[in-house]
Amino acid sequence: MKRLALMTAVAACLTSLCAAEESTFAPLTFNVGNTENRTGMWMCADLGKAEDILPLKTRLWATKESVTGGVALKCLFEPGSKASLNWELAKLPEGSAGITLYAKASGPLKLGIGKLDPSKRAKIDVGTEWKKFDLTWEALGTTKAERNIDWLLTIAAVDPIKERTWLIIDRIGTESPEFIANPKIDPKAGPDETISTKDFLYGAESLAKTLQRAKDKKPFKIYAFGDSITLGAQRQRGTWAVGDKAGDPFLWHHHIARLWEEKFGYTDTHITVAFDGVPGTITDTHLKNFEPFIKNATADDVIIIAANAAPAEWKAPLLKFIAMAKKKTDQIIVLSPTPGDLVVNSSADVTKVLATDPSARLDASIRCGREARTTGANRKWATS
Repeated sequence: MKRLALMTAVAACLTSLCAAEESTFAPLTFNVGNTENRTGMWMCADLGKAEDILPLKTRLWATKESVTGGVALKCLFEPGSKASLNWELAKLPEGSAGITLYAKASGPLKLGIGKLDPSKRAKIDVGTEWKKFDLTWEALGTTKAERNIDWLLTIAAVDPIKERTWLIIDRIGTESPEFIANPKIDPKAGPDETISTKDFLYGAESLAKTLQRAKDKKPFKIYAFGDSITLGAQRQRGTWAVGDKAGDPFLWHHHIARLWEEKFGYTDTHITVAFDGVPGTITDTHLKNFEPFIKNATADDVIIIAANAAPAEWKAPLLKFIAMAKKKTDQIIVLSPTPGDLVVNSSADVTKVLATDPSARLDASIRCGREARTTGANRKWATS
């Protein structure tokens, strides 16, 4: 009887073990996407104060060198970089064991992970080969019940960056109820795709007049009109020390002016910028606001149209924008719609409108929809 009871107990125990919950991985989430399908969209770099940003010392982009999904986030830190990333935390899963991630670097790199206070962060030593790091909630300065590591999860180098260093992060999230010792991964290697501006630009010869003005170091103005991206949406994310107005010089249109000035050696004169727009996809409000915005533009100025819409709804209003712009100048640049899944899936049609559709009759310089294919869903939005 005792032997039977013992055997019954062992059987029950084994059954219980077999029925135990299998540990699972969950990526970190945000209001749109997560660390697996939007790898670099919300894992943002902290660039420091406004006066510290230029020249850029931190860059992020997608890399094929990964352990899951064929894409990971690659970070390049130049000397003097803060080498700091952060993710705005949503609710973390109950019953989870803690934060987990894979990482590798160009050389030995000590990282602090967790709270805003550097002294309270867990420390890990990243090497040149992929390694999985499991950080319990206790190691992150909280408890399994609370899971409170401030509103930002910070990943930052512990020591100052003194030489060019790269870091790759992949499969960052939580595991529940316990960490997975040997999860199923699918490591991939490069090389990564090389992107040339020649693949983005059509009709560059139409900007010959602007090119000559730049070579002659003559002043002109860029009028940039678009959606929330043009207005500076998300500009502070990651770099929270830089306010709205202080962040204007780092928006894309200001970068164009700055790069042109650097390229052509401007010193005493300048390329200035005006920008405006309306958040969201194209509406009558966009068209209504565009004409007064370019009221003072001259034939020597450049107008950039960055209107956003689903590809099927984009062509007709685009032609109206161009017709208005041509009343002022023939130096026009049209950007494709803001990258999104619809644009990615319709990139061929977008490119056709921009580059070859005779009904567009564009005398403008055009950047094609390929930007969507390099920053969109299939590249996991890991670009900065």
